[in-house]
Amino acid sequence: MGRQQPSQRTKPSSRGPRRPRKATAAASDRGALARPLDTLVFLLPWILFYQIALLVLPPRAAVPGRDQVVAIDLLMLFFELFGTTAVIMPGLAIVVILLCTHVASQEPWKVDRRAVAWMYVESVVLAMPLVLLSLLIQGSHPFAATTQTARYPWITEITLYIGAGIFEELLFRLVLISVLVIIAADLLRLPNRTTIWAAVLLAAGLFAAHHYAPIGSDPFVWSGFAFRTMAGVYLGTVFVYRGYGPAAGLHIAYNLLAFAVAPR
Repeated sequence: MGRQQPSQRTKPSSRGPRRPRKATAAASDRGALARPLDTLVFLLPWILFYQIALLVLPPRAAVPGRDQVVAIDLLMLFFELFGTTAVIMPGLAIVVILLCTHVASQEPWKVDRRAVAWMYVESVVLAMPLVLLSLLIQGSHPFAATTQTARYPWITEITLYIGAGIFEELLFRLVLISVLVIIAADLLRLPNRTTIWAAVLLAAGLFAAHHYAPIGSDPFVWSGFAFRTMAGVYLGTVFVYRGYGPAAGLHIAYNLLAFAVAPR
């Protein structure tokens, strides 16, 4: 996959920082950024599961006063500024963003089923380094920075873990990294490559910090903060080179693995 020269400046899209467009046939190659339409098809089952589960068994009913996914609370606060509190808004926002990005890309309205299938495979494969990193940093409690100490109904836990994977990547990778790059590279005319990696690092630090007070509710532990920061850098790197879909997919895969092996 070709890389930009440091002097080039482009706007990031939902597929990560944009690269010179190759032939359409090469767009779904393993090393290429995931196309917005393929990403939407890949994420749609997860989004629908989350939204339906939220209606059938709302996390707020099991966890009074808190979704336990702070990114979703932040997104809902944003939508409240426009006078809506509908629980479907975060999921609907993803659909709209990806559809608009696909229109802007001027690529054919044809889903690459092999690319979509590959995203499911690579999500699991890309989650493995996070597992090893967690074992290295957190030792005998490898998933301490992911699992909650309180136990909720299993469907509620799965819903929360899937929601965290989708919406934390939306907020901290797709939105935050993209906005930072637009401001620094396009408006301030700073070097594009430097800007991208500075944005990845800043987003990783904020991603880790938002789990703790005063924004989040987890008790602060240095090993957990270090793991989440490094995980944020890894997720940001996947976003830059593969796009939003694979980053969200690996986040979901890691969270579900954490849920599966957590003691009960």
